[in-house]
Amino acid sequence: MPEDVRLRVRRARPSDREPLMDMSTEIWGGTDYLPLVWDEWLADERGVLLTATLDGVPVGVSKISVLSPGEIWLEGLRLHPDLQGKGLVRQINRAAFREAMKLEPRSIRYSTGAGNAASRHLGEIRGFWMVARTNWLWGKALKGKPEAGRPARADELPEVRRFIHGSECYRATGGLCARGWKFPELNARRIRKLVRQERVLVAGSRGKINGAAVYDIGEIDGDVCLGFLEGPDDVMAGLARDVLRRAGATGREEGSAMLPVGRAAETAFEAGYDRIIPANAVVYELGPRGFVEDDEPFESLMDRTLRAGSSEIADRLADLLVERAPRPVDRENVRDYVMRNLIPDTLRESYAAIEEVQYRLESWELRAILRAITRHFMERYGIAGDAIRSTTSTVSYYFLGERVALVRLRKKSLTIKVGPGFGPCFPKEPARKADEVSFPKGAFDLAAGKYRAIQMTLSREDQLPDALRAIDRAMKSALSETGSRG
Repeated sequence: MPEDVRLRVRRARPSDREPLMDMSTEIWGGTDYLPLVWDEWLADERGVLLTATLDGVPVGVSKISVLSPGEIWLEGLRLHPDLQGKGLVRQINRAAFREAMKLEPRSIRYSTGAGNAASRHLGEIRGFWMVARTNWLWGKALKGKPEAGRPARADELPEVRRFIHGSECYRATGGLCARGWKFPELNARRIRKLVRQERVLVAGSRGKINGAAVYDIGEIDGDVCLGFLEGPDDVMAGLARDVLRRAGATGREEGSAMLPVGRAAETAFEAGYDRIIPANAVVYELGPRGFVEDDEPFESLMDRTLRAGSSEIADRLADLLVERAPRPVDRENVRDYVMRNLIPDTLRESYAAIEEVQYRLESWELRAILRAITRHFMERYGIAGDAIRSTTSTVSYYFLGERVALVRLRKKSLTIKVGPGFGPCFPKEPARKADEVSFPKGAFDLAAGKYRAIQMTLSREDQLPDALRAIDRAMKSALSETGSRG
């Protein structure tokens, strides 16, 4: 097949059914659920069902669903097995993403198996970030009276919401609650609806709720799906079994659970649910939470945070690995392994950046000042690695690609220029120790009454604190401009 082959992606039509159903028999060993949902998806007026065609023949499909106003869910991405591995899935994905953006989303999410590397990579390169990791479990339906819970009452809604929204399980699922492999938000509106449907079970008396389980009905096969479980272990186990009793009371032979990896899933497993292989689903959401367009990019913030805390992180990882190793190991050897293989050795990188140029300075005291400036940028702000650049006589420190500070080295002194680039932040009359303090021409901001840059010449170690404070002023201004919290 030519590398430049293009699929046509359009709204689905009733006539697409037959070729796409034929395609689905070759997916997942013939167990694809597409035949079960096709008619419903085609009739969905709130969402969009797309068909991908090649030379006029339907060869792929994708569904964009609206779970609630502004809450968009991507699902059902399929491509004929004969066409996979040629980059064509990305064409369908791009078309689906364009359609999703037309629906004025406040969130866009999807789920996939933890081992589905292709699906996960497709989302990650488009800016999706994981918000939940879950275990998929099934249990045989039970008979008999409830063991631990009862349906929450409408007059308990405020207490139920407080309990759910303040729980470990709610945080672990990113505020979502599974309905099969679909994860709608567990917001106040949905809790109210589920309480009305008697799908919220609580333990404890009025005003003293100490456990809760939330289940819903899966859309594909109508299974009872436990999506939230919280409380003491014994209460959680009883509530999990009560959900299986709900399944039995409605004539079902089994019930399912999609719970966050950790205590909730483990408790349900101990209560009688069996793990499914593959047992893990991951949920992705477009964009990192709490970030807007003008913020410092999430990746940059995390990279700086990792570099700034690399020493402490290495210590903690080393301690954990020493504890888990199957035989005795030397702790410093393990820490060295961590710094070589798992996290950036920020101190090594930073000092390497100034290793040669520092010897332009004649005294150890001046070299110590340069190392201290470099270490301050590294430990306080995570500015290290390729964010520190040196020439034969200068060292530059960069934040988000823009230079924050430039240090010029002479034999008997060094001059540090901090700014401009991140706004006026230096007062007109600084009380600073330095051989010389000056402001570059044109750096004064009349409206703010401050300078955008400052230049200080240092020759003694007691002058260092004021230079570091100047750096802090510039970085505070920089972080404020990008919406970050340093």
